[in-house]
Amino acid sequence: MVLGKDKSVSRFEDNGDVKPSYRFILSRSEHKTSFKMVSGLMVIYQYALLVLDFLQFCVCSFLLMIQAGWHVIFPKQLKNVVGEIILITGTGHGIGRELALQFSRLGAKIICLDINEANNKQTVADITREGGTAWGYKCDVSNRGEIHSVCTKIREEIGQITILVNNAGIMPCKPFMKHTPEEIQKLFDINVFSHFWMVREWLPLFITSNKGHIVSMSSVAGLVATSNLVPYCSSKYAVKGLMDGLSEELRYAGRHPDIKITCVHPFVVDTGLAKKPRIRFPSFNPITTAERCAELMIEGIRREDEMVCIPPKDFYCYKLVSLFPIGVQKAFVDFMDTGVDEHDN
Repeated sequence: MVLGKDKSVSRFEDNGDVKPSYRFILSRSEHKTSFKMVSGLMVIYQYALLVLDFLQFCVCSFLLMIQAGWHVIFPKQLKNVVGEIILITGTGHGIGRELALQFSRLGAKIICLDINEANNKQTVADITREGGTAWGYKCDVSNRGEIHSVCTKIREEIGQITILVNNAGIMPCKPFMKHTPEEIQKLFDINVFSHFWMVREWLPLFITSNKGHIVSMSSVAGLVATSNLVPYCSSKYAVKGLMDGLSEELRYAGRHPDIKITCVHPFVVDTGLAKKPRIRFPSFNPITTAERCAELMIEGIRREDEMVCIPPKDFYCYKLVSLFPIGVQKAFVDFMDTGVDEHDN
């Protein structure tokens, strides 16, 4: 600081009318010095926050690694599904039918949706005969308007559901250029967009009640692509993207931690969709029965796992191979020689 005369009274000094007065004046150089000091402190503060955030990340990661390892040895307790109201698509046959039967045996109430009304009624009848509770609705999940009308009817007649299982799907097996545009559109309507429309029907109610569980069927083909399944692989990658995005959006800033997300990635399942599977090492990667697939799915859903691979070892194999360069990954795929040969639907 410098001490200088105040120019506002300097003209009165000569005649003695007013005594000279002085005030502190901040010089320009001192002002710059103070600004630099404040800026420097802000930079130090920001770096300190960054270091603290990084340390928090390291500690959190370490604890989560310990927790994950613990759960590998001692799996999480399976949640009780008694009284849960579970909506499952594609319950007329295969995995969907087995999911409906097995969930019912655990005490859940099942809403069965399928385009094949006769098969769907049989599933409902089998559940009822075993002493369970089930409702059946005919629904073409490729039709957005029909999804809305059926879900509206369910809300009116039954009420809120607690678990949504998007299971319905198709799998045409042939080279990409042999698919017609109409076939590709239909595949995406069933395998992808039906998941979007179903989630839009029920997620708002899950958010309102701050409770719910969304399950969607992807595939190992949604993790590792293969020939003769280009549109199918694309649809299953899309399902994985949908579920990953939903999981992050619901998790972000602790918005809705009690709404759970599970994405399922089965290998070849004996449901009749893959008529000509090609498996070089069937003892390592055997074809799974629909019954066993449903059993493993239900275990993962009850553990509230975000990702379920069937068989389970495929999860670790996928993670391990993903660490290597793309060329090595392709060489591994060639070595395994696993896929589906072309066949008519």
